[in-house]
Amino acid sequence: MILFIYLILFFLFLFSLFTISSRNPVHSVLSLISVFLLSAVLLLCLEVEFLALSFVIVYVGAIAILFLFIVMMLDIKIGDNSFNFLKYGPLSYFVSFIFFLELTKPLAHLTFFSSTFLTNYVWTRWFTEIDSVSNVQILGQLLYTYYFVFFLIAGFILFVAVLGALMLTLTLNKKIKI
Repeated sequence: MILFIYLILFFLFLFSLFTISSRNPVHSVLSLISVFLLSAVLLLCLEVEFLALSFVIVYVGAIAILFLFIVMMLDIKIGDNSFNFLKYGPLSYFVSFIFFLELTKPLAHLTFFSSTFLTNYVWTRWFTEIDSVSNVQILGQLLYTYYFVFFLIAGFILFVAVLGALMLTLTLNKKIKI
């Protein structure tokens, strides 16, 4: 499980670098969507299901798709792909070094080769201590029993918004006779 989390963190870091370094705005938005999805997977691994589903619904479902529609509607021309690392490299490497130094300073006393870290923190699984029903099951029971009308209305509003975005990007050829 730890190896899987490290693999997710590696890809999260990789896609976040692709997001800020890509010259193509469509590739940048797709990398941002990948970052949001990997963050949701990481939160699922940490057993924070509600926050993971909120990430997928809010960030991927609304904000990132909105960015993608805007970028595709604007039809931005792609600039040159040459990024001058020598011009900005030394300053960015120095700032990155200071940033990672500040991040790793509290972790300096931990040993990563042992199975447990030498900390005073205690992990309690309140999920198994209190109840055996997960957050996702409770959310599903509430959405599909008590609030199903509101859930259907929200789905219909999102469907109309997607149709509106598609109609905005649609171009009709008036020379074709039907």
